[in-house]
Amino acid sequence: MASDFQLMPQPFVNRSAWIWSLEGSHAAAAEASPSHYQVRLFRRSFELGDAAATLTAHISADSRYLFYCNGVLVSRGPAKGDIHHHFYDTCELTRWLKPGRNMLAAVVLDMSRVAHRPSALGAPCSVMTYTGGFLLEGELGGASEKTGRLDTGLPGWLVKVDTSFRFQNDGTRFEGYHGYFEHRVSRELPAGWNQPEFDDSGWKDAATLYLAERHENRRDPTSPYGLVPRMISPLEEGAPARFSSVFLQGGADAGDGWLNLITQDKSVIISPGETCSVIVDTGELTTAYPLLDVSGGAGARIRFTYAEALRLPWATKDAKLLGRPQSLENLASHFADESSGWTFDRRGKISGWSDVWEPAGSGAEQFEPWHWRAFRYVGLEITAGTEPLTLLQLKQRFTAYPYKITGAFECSDPRLNKIWDVALRTMRLCSHETFEDCPHYEQMQYAGDTMITSKIAMLTSGDASLGRQALYQFDWSRLPEGLTQSRFPSRLLQVIPSWSLHWVTNVRDYVYCTGDLVTLRDLLPGIRAVLDWFRRHADESGLPSRLPFWNITDWCSWWPRGVVPGAADGPVCIISAQYIQALDEVSDLCRIAGRSPESTDLVKEADGLRRALHTRFWSEKEGLYFDRPGGPEVSQYGNAWAVICGAAGEKERAQLLKRFPTDPLLAPGSFFCWHAVFRALRVCGVYDRFPEFLGPWHEMVDYGLDTFVEENSYWRSLCHAWSAHPALEFIGGVLGVTPKKIGFTEVDVAPNICGLTHASGRVCTPAGAIDVSWEIRDGVFGILISAPAKTFVNVTLPGGHRRCFEGGRFEEKVKLL
Repeated sequence: MASDFQLMPQPFVNRSAWIWSLEGSHAAAAEASPSHYQVRLFRRSFELGDAAATLTAHISADSRYLFYCNGVLVSRGPAKGDIHHHFYDTCELTRWLKPGRNMLAAVVLDMSRVAHRPSALGAPCSVMTYTGGFLLEGELGGASEKTGRLDTGLPGWLVKVDTSFRFQNDGTRFEGYHGYFEHRVSRELPAGWNQPEFDDSGWKDAATLYLAERHENRRDPTSPYGLVPRMISPLEEGAPARFSSVFLQGGADAGDGWLNLITQDKSVIISPGETCSVIVDTGELTTAYPLLDVSGGAGARIRFTYAEALRLPWATKDAKLLGRPQSLENLASHFADESSGWTFDRRGKISGWSDVWEPAGSGAEQFEPWHWRAFRYVGLEITAGTEPLTLLQLKQRFTAYPYKITGAFECSDPRLNKIWDVALRTMRLCSHETFEDCPHYEQMQYAGDTMITSKIAMLTSGDASLGRQALYQFDWSRLPEGLTQSRFPSRLLQVIPSWSLHWVTNVRDYVYCTGDLVTLRDLLPGIRAVLDWFRRHADESGLPSRLPFWNITDWCSWWPRGVVPGAADGPVCIISAQYIQALDEVSDLCRIAGRSPESTDLVKEADGLRRALHTRFWSEKEGLYFDRPGGPEVSQYGNAWAVICGAAGEKERAQLLKRFPTDPLLAPGSFFCWHAVFRALRVCGVYDRFPEFLGPWHEMVDYGLDTFVEENSYWRSLCHAWSAHPALEFIGGVLGVTPKKIGFTEVDVAPNICGLTHASGRVCTPAGAIDVSWEIRDGVFGILISAPAKTFVNVTLPGGHRRCFEGGRFEEKVKLL
């Protein structure tokens, strides 16, 4: 099968063309969608006899499409890419074909006419776009070339300007990063427009724009797009699921009628002219499509408001009601647009972005937004028109990247087990067409967050596709100067030098988890460009100095928040140490890629800079590393990185541990910082203290959160990718499973007791799962390991006892001292 597939002709080679509506004439110019985005409907009919036929279609659009075959929604896309790497989807349509007339149809949303800024109008920042267009290449199996080709650009494709899909950004906050909330006016959508029997005699011929081109075939381009095949699986779309509860604004019970609607699909009737408001609760944060089925109700208007949590004024002093510490009130006052605290108490109010729907009022209809939404609560504000509106069903369908999680962790402390569960849920809800920093607000793929969640995903599912795509996307984002953008795909340029270094770490983690040398060799030139950029911005000692762009490292309490003191004036400890660590990591990658001389040179460079860092930042008096030369500032993050990069020797680590990480004079890091702190504890040989510092994660769980928040003040995102990193500590620290060679062909298992009496879990590798289970009974440490065949395992037991085995089952007991 593989060889047959390779012999099949590639799509988009001198064949199909992009299409749109004719915009050039005066008459056509007067036709447009009524909002700042433009939407077009496309149709292509064809006849089939009784004989069986096959059809595979390759599809793309700018900016988003919904594609139907004989009225059935079969694909939505394209996946987020950039203009020069524009993804297309491949759909097998055979099962939806039938004898007689058949119909291919698509609704296409064009975001290109609106910039991301201003936020009140802007398109999603993560959807990169050039101009509206639709593209399909397909050929009926067994038909002649003349009758079987269904490509766009050939006669037969019809188009209509759509006026029913409208878009608004009411109440936009945080710069409107994810945009395109809907105002659907269903009476203006032609009923049955995507069905074969629909009368399209009034539709116009689609206009041909330009020939489609694959990325690798572009020479003197005729098209703005370099087409590449989709790199990831389509998102999981679950079956309709029920909401868990419903209540009125202010917390009162909504009544049996509303309860029966969400639990039994018993209808609720809204009388003509009546207005009502309810809030439905999923019981946990989710990423999903809300679904509302109605009948009748001409003139009705329904608003769906989405929220991670409910809101209460900061003046409220009931901490239990707020569900969060009152000590954070002053910090949150910095953010004028967030003048309330969050709560899961029903007395809170709902606020946030919203979709608006005006049903057509004829027969049964369903509203499902074009894009998934992130929410725990959905507020419904319903105003009936001149006729009764009947609500038939209210549900939601989960969607996310289709991970099959088989990794596991369980231990004697149920609080750690809960952190594991919440960390994995955080990772899942931050994984869709790209990794995301947060699903409710930005939906942007940041290199720092991706470094965390992609590794969790690989180790718990064995699926590296989304991680591999992210590595390429950051490589595609690089500026001519050499740095990657900090987030990508992105319409708005943002560069954080440290995030390019996190991308390097991400590449190394990916290679060790997968063994994929092809991707490594593709990315090495870009990695070298990043290192060269830092070299060009070094002072006389070779340390990065006075770096341009945004030098945030973590949401630490410095001001400006997250920017290390002294970053504008010279070298700083954190970024210097991160650069040294990157040199070590790239040296290792060069060794793996067979570039030993380059690897050796990088080792020498890193060693010299380690000495320089120690000389510039170590304070013998303080027993700590200053954030900038001469201080006086010291931080958890700076000292963690000085340890990680190897600048701190055994003597300095012993001295540093007298104050690190708990001394109140150390500027406290936020959740992201602690990923480095935990690594530093391991280097210092005190990793068993790791659970002592999980208080902020326990706090989130105790407040009832089922995902982890962005930073310590809880002021914005209640689901944030980078805060899921304790899951990595359970795998690599408590279970102690880490790859020693790429692809997990050789593995170290060195568990840490961390005050526990037992722990067990499963780690995914390319060869299969590694299972580890250990327990302490009567002063004896016993461990059981199961590893795939031909996997060489180095076991380090408490007390330093070492054992080795190759695949299969291993069991050992040692007496603890």
